[in-house]
Amino acid sequence: MVDGGLRVIAAYTHEGPSRALIHALKYRGVVAAVFPFASSLAERIPPTATGLIPVPRAVARAIRYGVDPAQLLARDLARRTGLPVIPALGPPMWWRRHAGAGREDRAAIRFRQRTRTPAGSILIDDVVTTGATVTAAADALDNRPSLVLAATVAPRVGRG
Repeated sequence: MVDGGLRVIAAYTHEGPSRALIHALKYRGVVAAVFPFASSLAERIPPTATGLIPVPRAVARAIRYGVDPAQLLARDLARRTGLPVIPALGPPMWWRRHAGAGREDRAAIRFRQRTRTPAGSILIDDVVTTGATVTAAADALDNRPSLVLAATVAPRVGRG
């Protein structure tokens, strides 16, 4: 659990090979890196799920690195499960990088809602460390999700 009562289920802990694999996706655009994460997460989606809402990357980073990891993860999960991907969140152009920063050093992120979301939707993200980004994403939605699926999660958050 992270702030705001969000339950996080992760494919792997953010360390060792899984950390290297998610970094290959995020910073080198190695799209095939999404497959082992999606494979592990697909079986953990509850049968009551109605849709997958990717937590979008800041626009400037998506342009710089050429990928949006959560979007790719959501698309692969949709292919495996038949659930729709709901582009419900609009990202800010940029926010200060959070990697390696403590909770007190993180800037607040303000997502905007693009479309209504059905109850039972699940947030999809690449990495959850403190939970600040997924909490901001959930808070921006009209039907606030209670579950986040993530490729990796910081060891101190734990693995679901």
